[in-house]
Amino acid sequence: MVVAAPLEGDPFWDPISFSWPLLGILLAITVLLTIGFVVWLVLQPEEPDHDTKDLVDKATRHDRERAQAIRRRLDADSGRDDTSGPGLR
Repeated sequence: MVVAAPLEGDPFWDPISFSWPLLGILLAITVLLTIGFVVWLVLQPEEPDHDTKDLVDKATRHDRERAQAIRRRLDADSGRDDTSGPGLR
Protein backbone atom coordinates (compact mmCIF):
# COMPACT_ATOMS: atom_id res chain seq x y z
CA MET A 1 0.00 0.00 0.00
CA VAL A 2 1.53 3.29 -1.15
CA VAL A 3 0.33 6.48 0.50
CA ALA A 4 0.67 9.58 -1.65
CA ALA A 5 1.73 12.85 -0.06
CA PRO A 6 -1.42 14.72 0.94
CA LEU A 7 -0.26 18.03 -0.55
CA GLU A 8 1.41 16.65 -3.66
CA GLY A 9 0.59 18.75 -6.70
CA ASP A 10 -0.79 21.63 -4.64
CA PRO A 11 0.54 24.87 -6.25
CA PHE A 12 0.72 26.63 -2.85
CA TRP A 13 3.24 24.16 -1.40
CA ASP A 14 5.11 23.51 -4.66
CA PRO A 15 4.96 26.76 -6.67
CA ILE A 16 7.88 25.94 -9.03
CA SER A 17 9.59 22.71 -9.89
CA PHE A 18 13.21 22.11 -8.92
CA SER A 19 15.73 23.21 -11.51
CA TRP A 20 19.48 22.52 -11.41
CA PRO A 21 20.35 25.42 -13.76
CA LEU A 22 18.40 27.84 -11.56
CA LEU A 23 20.18 26.54 -8.46
CA GLY A 24 23.53 26.93 -10.24
CA ILE A 25 22.76 30.53 -11.20
CA LEU A 26 21.71 31.40 -7.65
CA LEU A 27 24.83 29.73 -6.26
CA ALA A 28 27.07 31.63 -8.73
CA ILE A 29 25.45 34.94 -7.79
CA THR A 30 25.94 34.17 -4.10
CA VAL A 31 29.60 33.30 -4.61
CA LEU A 32 30.25 36.45 -6.68
CA LEU A 33 28.56 38.69 -4.12
CA THR A 34 30.51 37.05 -1.29
CA ILE A 35 33.82 37.54 -3.10
CA GLY A 36 32.92 41.14 -3.91
CA PHE A 37 32.00 41.83 -0.29
CA VAL A 38 35.26 40.35 1.00
CA VAL A 39 37.29 42.40 -1.50
CA TRP A 40 35.38 45.53 -0.48
CA LEU A 41 36.12 44.84 3.20
CA VAL A 42 39.82 44.33 2.51
CA LEU A 43 40.10 47.56 0.53
CA GLN A 44 38.43 49.72 3.18
CA PRO A 45 40.75 52.21 4.89
CA GLU A 46 41.36 51.58 8.57
CA GLU A 47 41.23 55.25 9.54
CA PRO A 48 38.71 57.86 8.43
CA ASP A 49 39.83 60.29 5.74
CA HIS A 50 39.14 63.35 7.89
CA ASP A 51 40.77 64.21 11.21
CA THR A 52 38.48 63.57 14.17
CA LYS A 53 40.93 64.57 16.90
CA ASP A 54 39.18 67.91 17.58
CA LEU A 55 35.77 66.23 17.85
CA VAL A 56 37.10 63.57 20.20
CA ASP A 57 38.86 66.16 22.37
CA LYS A 58 35.69 68.28 22.56
CA ALA A 59 33.54 65.26 23.49
CA THR A 60 36.07 64.13 26.11
CA ARG A 61 36.26 67.60 27.63
CA HIS A 62 32.45 67.81 27.73
CA ASP A 63 32.15 64.37 29.36
CA ARG A 64 34.74 65.24 32.01
CA GLU A 65 33.01 68.54 32.82
CA ARG A 66 29.66 66.76 33.09
CA ALA A 67 31.16 64.07 35.34
CA GLN A 68 32.71 66.76 37.57
CA ALA A 69 29.36 68.57 37.86
CA ILE A 70 27.57 65.34 38.77
CA ARG A 71 30.27 64.51 41.33
CA ARG A 72 29.92 67.99 42.91
CA ARG A 73 26.11 67.62 42.98
CA LEU A 74 26.35 64.23 44.68
CA ASP A 75 28.84 65.58 47.21
CA ALA A 76 26.54 68.52 47.93
CA ASP A 77 23.53 66.21 48.33
CA SER A 78 25.41 64.01 50.78
CA GLY A 79 26.64 67.00 52.81
CA ARG A 80 30.31 66.66 51.89
CA ASP A 81 30.37 69.90 49.89
CA ASP A 82 28.92 73.39 50.11
CA THR A 83 25.49 73.67 48.47
CA SER A 84 25.81 77.37 47.74
CA GLY A 85 27.81 76.84 44.53
CA PRO A 86 26.23 77.45 41.12
CA GLY A 87 24.32 74.50 39.70
CA LEU A 88 24.28 72.55 42.95
CA ARG A 89 20.74 73.30 44.03
